[in-house]
Amino acid sequence: MYQPNYYTLSFLIRVARTNRNGESPIFARITVAGQRAEFNINRTVTPDNWNAAKGIARGRSKKDTELNRYLDSIRVRFSEIHAQLVDEEEVINPLVLKNHFLGNVAGPKMLCAVFRDVIAQYKEKEECGDVCTSTFLRWERCEKYLSEFLQQREGRPDIPIKKLTSGMIDDFEHFLRVNKRNGNNAAVKYIRYLKKVTRVAMANKWLEDDPFINKRYTRTEANREALDEREVKKLMSLNLSEFPRLEQVRDVFVFCCFTGLAFIDVATLTKEHIIMNQDGEQWIRKPRQKTDELSCIPLLEIPGRIVEKYANHPTVVAKGVVLPVISNQRMNSYLAEIATLAKIKKHLTTHIARHTFATMSLRNHVPIESISKMLGHSDIQTTQIYARMVDEAISEDMQKMRSKFDCMDSMVTPLAERPTDFVREPPKKRGRPRKNPA
Repeated sequence: MYQPNYYTLSFLIRVARTNRNGESPIFARITVAGQRAEFNINRTVTPDNWNAAKGIARGRSKKDTELNRYLDSIRVRFSEIHAQLVDEEEVINPLVLKNHFLGNVAGPKMLCAVFRDVIAQYKEKEECGDVCTSTFLRWERCEKYLSEFLQQREGRPDIPIKKLTSGMIDDFEHFLRVNKRNGNNAAVKYIRYLKKVTRVAMANKWLEDDPFINKRYTRTEANREALDEREVKKLMSLNLSEFPRLEQVRDVFVFCCFTGLAFIDVATLTKEHIIMNQDGEQWIRKPRQKTDELSCIPLLEIPGRIVEKYANHPTVVAKGVVLPVISNQRMNSYLAEIATLAKIKKHLTTHIARHTFATMSLRNHVPIESISKMLGHSDIQTTQIYARMVDEAISEDMQKMRSKFDCMDSMVTPLAERPTDFVREPPKKRGRPRKNPA
């Protein structure tokens, strides 16, 4: 019966290629289903000392013993290669076996290696300005977490990408949530990064089955906090002259509350981004670092004073920026101290200032289309997420209707009399009448 996985390995000499020392080269011959391939094993032997039937050297000298041991090691190696190919359900033919033995076949594509190749592409995009640095750093962090997970689960930092299974993805999600203490949105973002890598692998035929099939990951809607005008005034009136580091962070935060700039945008804000229009008003015109959408924001008096305050700051002069902005992590740490001093029971972060700008604009009846333009959103639905309608704005919008209709005479008259209860007649009995009624 024909067995496509069966192979034979034999050794033979080429007498026609005998060298000056009278020794002939030894060749290995692999045969599978009538096909064969040969290659030189870089060993020689004298024809009289060669057993063609057994494919070994006849003598018992040290040289002959070492030669026979080397031939046995080749047989063992071919057996291992054949078993591996059968286990991986690969096509087996003489050329494939030969190339695997000689090392002419590239190893399997590894999961983290493919991940790093995708990261290299994002690095090029980051250098071209197509993606922001924070996105590139998140990709690097995801690959690091994946390598740690594989080391913990598989005992090695990388695996062939074809070994990635649906259950392994579930375990990685659990690893992110439990070991790395990621929230739902962060874990979903990292899982989607892994999904993009599998899409690349499937496009290149490195992965046949999609391990993400029938898997759905949903981000939870974040409950974004914002400061009201009263809380912003409390921050502005806070005396922080004895704490210069806190005063600097507070001023940058207040500047963002009145401009709506995100942290990365205020950190890279330069004097070239502040222009003056024909009416003599100053405007901030700066493309967003995240989406490259142009933000057009009028510079109000309060943020204008903050700019003037730090015009001669050493960091501002040295870097050519508008404000001395420290790292985001340190700013959030200092904002927690500022919130305590101001007795504000909200978890302040740099991004809350952007949301505060949107909600304050809505409370003061700025059209949401204008807010979207100032925030640099390409879709107004994004603005609606950041700047949800507040009760104060709705109440003020309805004040005109209250004043017009609440004073009108009521046109709703009471009922003339109390309605009586309706008693329904019992239904008639059904059935065939009796022939002889009593």
